[in-house]
Amino acid sequence: MIDFEWYRSFIHVYQQRSVSAAARIRFLTQPAVSQHIAALEAELQSSLFIRAPRQMVPTDAGKELYTQVVGLIDRLEELSLEMKYVAGEQVRPLLKFGGPTEFITHEVIPVLPLDLAQYIGDFGLTDQLLKRLAIGELDFVISTKRIEEPGIQYVPIADETFFLVAPYAWEQPDDDLKGWMDRQPWISYGLELPIIRRYYQTQFGERPDIRPEMVLPNVDAILKAVASSHGVSVLPDYLIRQALKDETIQLIAPERFATNHIYMAYRTESRHDPLMLDILAALQHKK
Repeated sequence: MIDFEWYRSFIHVYQQRSVSAAARIRFLTQPAVSQHIAALEAELQSSLFIRAPRQMVPTDAGKELYTQVVGLIDRLEELSLEMKYVAGEQVRPLLKFGGPTEFITHEVIPVLPLDLAQYIGDFGLTDQLLKRLAIGELDFVISTKRIEEPGIQYVPIADETFFLVAPYAWEQPDDDLKGWMDRQPWISYGLELPIIRRYYQTQFGERPDIRPEMVLPNVDAILKAVASSHGVSVLPDYLIRQALKDETIQLIAPERFATNHIYMAYRTESRHDPLMLDILAALQHKK
């Protein structure tokens, strides 16, 4: 008789292409997951994977089985989670998340639903946070990009719009915007000009040939530097609203801007979790 848990292990090995990764997700030992796969293959009398040195490669039989059962397993897990959620059997959980400092501070913290969960936040680079998400150290990540990582799902939650800003008293450029920009002292997030480079490429189709006067690894600090007349920069719209009202900075060529997509990233097995879906809705400002 086939055990339901064998199918669950099969689904995760198929998605992760790895027994060890599937074991981490299922909170099982690697031998236990291997035994599930072996038992399922013995019951079906068919090989489901080719054991390659670095990954589990599905056979044709494995692909066919996955197509037939993935929807059924997903729906059963979804129903189980919904019943627990509605019945109130789950205590308010502790969720760990990460993302960029400024976006988390200004856009995420104000809308996190504290009635649903407790939270521990962490800041860091997107690549490192996504790796921690994949191994289960974080429950979700606010990501500024998509990185192809098995078992990670990305859902858009917002668009960042970046504008060119200068101190309030500085003179506006003439018709040659690029020439004006090339002559300015720049305040940057990094020596590689990450946000400034995106703006130049969006507006002029080329990389900037400038050297920043000041590098500050915090966007709030960059805003303060611009307001203090140390130079110009490219900053997100949500950060500069109050400074524009206070007339400490000004927009340069406001009809020109660059955009960046922001995603909520979480592990694939969380995609039916009602709690995660409620948090996603809150971040999308739909609640």
